[in-house]
Amino acid sequence: MKKSLCCVVLSTPIVMILLVAGVMAASAPQTIPVGVVVSLSGFDSNNGTQGKAGFELAAEDINRTGGVYVKQYNKKIPLELIIQDMESDRNKAISRMEWLYTSKKVVAYVGMTLINAGQGVAEKNRVPAIVLASPVQAAHDRGLRYWFSPVGKSPDLARVMFDLLDSVPEKERPKTAAIFQENSEYGVEQAEYFKKEAVKRGCKVVAFEKYSPMSKDLSPLILAAKNAGAEALLTNPVTPDAMLMMRQMKELDYNPKALVVIRGANDLSWGKAMGPMGDYAVITSFWHHGVKYPGVDKLNAAHRAKFGRPADIETGNAYASIQILADAIERAGTLDTTKLRDAIAAIDVMTVIGKVKFNANGTAVSPCPALVQWVGGQQKLIWPKEFRESSYVYPMPPWTNR
Repeated sequence: MKKSLCCVVLSTPIVMILLVAGVMAASAPQTIPVGVVVSLSGFDSNNGTQGKAGFELAAEDINRTGGVYVKQYNKKIPLELIIQDMESDRNKAISRMEWLYTSKKVVAYVGMTLINAGQGVAEKNRVPAIVLASPVQAAHDRGLRYWFSPVGKSPDLARVMFDLLDSVPEKERPKTAAIFQENSEYGVEQAEYFKKEAVKRGCKVVAFEKYSPMSKDLSPLILAAKNAGAEALLTNPVTPDAMLMMRQMKELDYNPKALVVIRGANDLSWGKAMGPMGDYAVITSFWHHGVKYPGVDKLNAAHRAKFGRPADIETGNAYASIQILADAIERAGTLDTTKLRDAIAAIDVMTVIGKVKFNANGTAVSPCPALVQWVGGQQKLIWPKEFRESSYVYPMPPWTNR
């Protein structure tokens, strides 16, 4: 009897360990659900398609080795991307985010552009969001805690554009500028930062013109800039407006020395649709496949195998957002969204877009300053100088010489 009791007592710790291990194993999720909110249809589908490729390639790379290690469960768990098309509609961005939380219990959101409309959803549900192609600075000045962006904002865009212009010898750089302001939250904000940066750099703004998105005629703006002698034009239109702008600039023979067309000329269709007319426009989305950060060559090879070309601008940014999320999960050691948020806030990790750290408001400390110029129907990396594949073409050739 004593021998039997002794055996039971001695085996109890082992039984308890096995029971605990069994409970932990049973409670570990099969996957880590991540909500992806992008536009795969509508006017913003080009950005969304580029981003989707990056999210998927990053998840594939991570899952190839079993997923992300989660200390709470002492195992690697694969990432599961639950992709939702917001159809270039702000309201659908909100509803998609709510559905991902209530139905799929996602631990984080990743997404682009119009996902900005869902800031309140992320805050209410306490689910961190990592967003791209969303340069509105004001979104980060509202005291949000769960909203992060590893790419540049409006003030960063203005600063790096004038860094490029200031690289031109002083006697040759533009002394006057025109700014075309789209009547939208982003359009108004970006135009104001362009203006502030111009004043700071000693460039006189001689024309500040406003217009509504999807305009039918932009000739009054162009004539105002031409008549004022603006040597540089800075604007951030949607793609249809950007294409109309270029056509009417040619028709009216307006020949600025420098042309900045953020957003509108980012679309991959720009080179084919515009031909020589679209050349020499400068853009940025704070990445390019030519930057020399760890993992870029591997990403380019994987993208080329799938799509026949190096990674697109937003593909690199999207890939990095999954790298950030995976690193934060591993450091948090849990899938608790509040602790995951804190881990993202404290991130210090090297990605394909360079070193990523966040300010207290969720903006990037030093976003990758990549600038691209359309030359010969192709996007050429021209900035920063240490990575450039082509020199900045300045001044732009006049229309008669194209």
